Amino acid sequence: MTRHRHRQGIFSASDIVAEAVAEEGREDFRFSPTHELPSSFLQPWALEKLNAEPIALRKDLPESHAGSTTALGKDEDINCGQISLTDYILRQKPLEIVQTPQRIFMFFEYGHTYREIWMDGQALPKDPDPSYFGYSVGRWEGDTLVVETVGFNDQTVINGMPHSDAAHLVERYRRPNLDTLELMFTADDPKAYTKPWTAGPMKLAWHPDWKLEEAFCIQDEDTAFKKLIIDPSWAPGQTPK
Repeated sequence: MTRHRHRQGIFSASDIVAEAVAEEGREDFRFSPTHELPSSFLQPWALEKLNAEPIALRKDLPESHAGSTTALGKDEDINCGQISLTDYILRQKPLEIVQTPQRIFMFFEYGHTYREIWMDGQALPKDPDPSYFGYSVGRWEGDTLVVETVGFNDQTVINGMPHSDAAHLVERYRRPNLDTLELMFTADDPKAYTKPWTAGPMKLAWHPDWKLEEAFCIQDEDTAFKKLIIDPSWAPGQTPK
């Protein structure tokens, strides 16, 4: 994210798919693939937890959460209750980044919520209150924005990976040109991983003319909509099974 005049705006994660297909030669997917198989860095309990996830919710598999045909069709929003910071950044909904002297805000269209990154030089808290997005501090290393986050609660995953209360996520953002934001993840967790793992780089496209809209995930409405589209025999007013 180079320090030029245009330092904020709407970024679209939907462009990630095209970039990933072009660079990796893979099928359509909506997640940031790790550089190694999860079995190479997950501790036994974490690997067991990952494998216990329904295939439709797995984010580490391109044929699963990221575009598979499930009972509800080809869609990423399978479960409203599963909240992940990395999903909010990379899912197919845009986000807006706003920089201030003390903080950087990420406003997410999905869920109509936000995340804050403290840029005032403070250190990471030693005992943060657990939350879905954790507690984030950032700094500049040349033209790269480095964001460190701790304090994730036990209801979240990091790029699809299980974690403990000791998880530490590092995001690196750089802006190679005006229209592109490039991102890499590195995560460490001595209680869940045998070694740090890295995912990316992924690319998001800047859309200066876009505005965020409301996009809430309401499970009953979401399920009914998918059922109606996928199964024409299902009648409106019925509760999908």
